[in-house]
Amino acid sequence: MKFNVVTPMARFENVKPLLNMLKEQEIVNWHVVTDDDLKFRLEFDETWVKSYICPNAGNDFWARSNLSLNWFIENHMLDDEYYCFLNDDDAYEPNFFKNLEENLQISKSLGLSDDVMISAMERGDRTPEGLVPEKRHPTNRLSAHPGHMHVGGVGVEQIIAKGSLMKRYRIPIDVYGDGMFIQKITSENNALYFDNVNVWFNYYEPGRWDK
Repeated sequence: MKFNVVTPMARFENVKPLLNMLKEQEIVNWHVVTDDDLKFRLEFDETWVKSYICPNAGNDFWARSNLSLNWFIENHMLDDEYYCFLNDDDAYEPNFFKNLEENLQISKSLGLSDDVMISAMERGDRTPEGLVPEKRHPTNRLSAHPGHMHVGGVGVEQIIAKGSLMKRYRIPIDVYGDGMFIQKITSENNALYFDNVNVWFNYYEPGRWDK
């Protein structure tokens, strides 16, 4: 089994760290989405990495990520494969996908629906100083729990779902669109919650993590 990671890319200094981190995960395909008004194009030699250009010119900076993900959902997802979203300064803990697969196999053996999974998310050691208010994200852990599936309690990085399900939804073009997106999906579908599998939020943000 392979998992598909979709990343809207704008922090190009993180391309190499992300590539190396995902390479160590071993069982992923990486889909890198850039905007069509970019002055250059990303090219990769790795067969498990694919680059895309999204028609995003003229859109506000804050909206581009959600628009990119919706564009990918509409045009490139396959029904029977699993997809997740990773922002361009996030990371996965070591063996994230192997642990996810082990949890998934146990749940499937119990006859549980496997269309949607929710992981947990660690958010670092401190909130860096000097950030604008909307970027002053706190450091409390976002647990994988049904009670946290609301705006402010879950991030887009935490959802893993089959393409057939994901294609029925779109992320609202709103600052809190990712929470709204996951809240709707988990309210309308049975989800598996794996609190022992962690995304690392803003792992490449200077000053947030003690590495």
